[in-house]
Amino acid sequence: MDLSEHALWQGVLKRDSRYDGICFYGVISTFIYCRLHCSSKKPKLENVRFFFAKESAEKAGFRPCRRCRPDQAEEPGTNEIVSKILAVCRYIESCDYAPSLKELSQKVNLSSSHLQRVFKKALGVSPRNYADVHRQVRLKKALKAGDDVTLATYEAGYGSSSRLYEISSRYLGMTPKTYKENGKGQKIYYAVVKCPLGLLLLAATQQGICSVRIGDSHGTLVDGLKSEFNNAEIAEADSKLSEWAQMLIDYLAGSSPWPALPFDVKATAFQRKVWDRLRTIPEGQTMSYSEIAASIGQPKAARAVARACATNPVALVIPCHRVVPKTKGTGGYRWGAERKRKLLAIEKQKGLP
Repeated sequence: MDLSEHALWQGVLKRDSRYDGICFYGVISTFIYCRLHCSSKKPKLENVRFFFAKESAEKAGFRPCRRCRPDQAEEPGTNEIVSKILAVCRYIESCDYAPSLKELSQKVNLSSSHLQRVFKKALGVSPRNYADVHRQVRLKKALKAGDDVTLATYEAGYGSSSRLYEISSRYLGMTPKTYKENGKGQKIYYAVVKCPLGLLLLAATQQGICSVRIGDSHGTLVDGLKSEFNNAEIAEADSKLSEWAQMLIDYLAGSSPWPALPFDVKATAFQRKVWDRLRTIPEGQTMSYSEIAASIGQPKAARAVARACATNPVALVIPCHRVVPKTKGTGGYRWGAERKRKLLAIEKQKGLP
């Protein structure tokens, strides 16, 4: 069974009961979630969010529909492989360690190679990548709570600090010690490249992107970076940023999906919470400030959400352009309203029909 957003949206339109017990959809205009075959009025695509567990929908602030009762006992999905993939996801999430592929395979009675293949085809990542992401979430929470790095390492399920440092740059954007110290003392490298929005300045430490600026003048962009990091050692990069820069250019050109690049920035716990939420909004979709506030469990913090968006130092990497006013229009954007409109149009064209 296809679990892509396009297929799930078609399931909503066709009220496909085959997805029962497999997927739910939430509507951000009402903050109600339903089964895909619910007979309630069909929502607008831009208001839909998909969840593979009712618990995930409820944690995001959605209430169960009174018509299709998605919170009540469900009939298992008709596709055995999909059910097994979801069982693996739930098992990984419940573990305080990273289960091996062999262990996961035995759990659902599939061969290791078969599970690896169907899991990646359905979700786009391997079981190991999926487990790494969930351990990083636990690690971030422990570090933000002030835990010692060693203690946080083992509580997050890492058997050794070497494994943690090996993958931390991919997901955390910096080493754990640097993360705890907010990236203090890093050298910064930058590159300026042409892109569909004008000129794009990309700056990074050795661990992650720390600044993204968009404009029309090379000198103005570089001066702005040096002013922003006036106590840092800043140097122009040669080939260090070429891969990340090309990924952003391809995304802006509409030829590749939005890249979830690592970032290395100072932030309050609230800012980080908002920014992490923004990175979950799918391409081609938008949310309002109040919807973001409600979805992170702080419905009265719409203004604080707006400030977090306005202070985002890494445009595109944290897609604050996907947050718009409740009223018509795209709202403000640090790099110009016209660029924001163009960004949303690019993503809409790549999104679902």
